Amino acid sequence: MPKAGKFGTSEEDTSFGAGLIEALQEAIAWKRGELELTVISYPSMTADRVKTIRKAVAKSPKDFAKRFGIPARTLEGWEQGRRHPDPAAATLLRVIEKNPDVVEAVVRANSHAVG
Repeated sequence: MPKAGKFGTSEEDTSFGAGLIEALQEAIAWKRGELELTVISYPSMTADRVKTIRKAVAKSPKDFAKRFGIPARTLEGWEQGRRHPDPAAATLLRVIEKNPDVVEAVVRANSHAVG
């Protein structure tokens, strides 16, 4: 953490600040309609789709949790529509849908490395 009165004096601070200012100016220009930005839209991850993915790869939420490291209660909330997966979780579900064995292998490798 920089000392008081010293922030913005190093080359690293100046580079970060310049990038931040540039990003904010771009956001303002976009908001004013002066700049067009690419928007990426992902299909929504509905409760039914979450349940379909889970059923394709596991018998129950507990089995899914053991296989992929996503807590069963979290998965149940998604399946029941009480909660919705955030974009990162939705992406992980899409990867599980396409190639569950790879995700399971990564989860197992990491669980052995940590524990």
